[in-house]
Amino acid sequence: MNNELFLEHYTGQSTNELLALENSHRIDSLVLAFEEALEDRKTANQDLSPVETTVLAITAFMREIDNGGFSQFFYNSSVEYAPMIVDALDAVGAEHCSQLAQRAIDALNLETLLPEAIEERLDPDDDELESLLSELDDIYYEESEELDLLLFDFIKENANACHLDAA
Repeated sequence: MNNELFLEHYTGQSTNELLALENSHRIDSLVLAFEEALEDRKTANQDLSPVETTVLAITAFMREIDNGGFSQFFYNSSVEYAPMIVDALDAVGAEHCSQLAQRAIDALNLETLLPEAIEERLDPDDDELESLLSELDDIYYEESEELDLLLFDFIKENANACHLDAA
């Protein structure tokens, strides 16, 4: 079935209700709904499971890389997920993206991968670093896996650890 419907916003569906829309809605829109619901829970200071945190890390990675590359991932608030992004990408089966993320992290050449250290390291005038990150962006755009599909499959496989309650 050609999934043309786009779920515009999360409106309180449970995990199972969102998953049940797989055959009628675009997967990317369902992934965004999961992100929106989990961000709401995070903002409300509710505890998130490791699966839920992985979902947020991957969606932040996709959004930032697709809009501005690895530099944007490291510059924006998504940097909070930098210490775990390689493991998160591995968890969803995105081996190629995981390798690229590791290369980007290695390019930072930091002793400790903390958001504060990354923010200190970044300098838009560091042409060598920006060039290296740009090369990784190009590889990502040409060869990356379909992260939204991998992430949706990960959510399905771990639905019992993704706690969205119907409103």
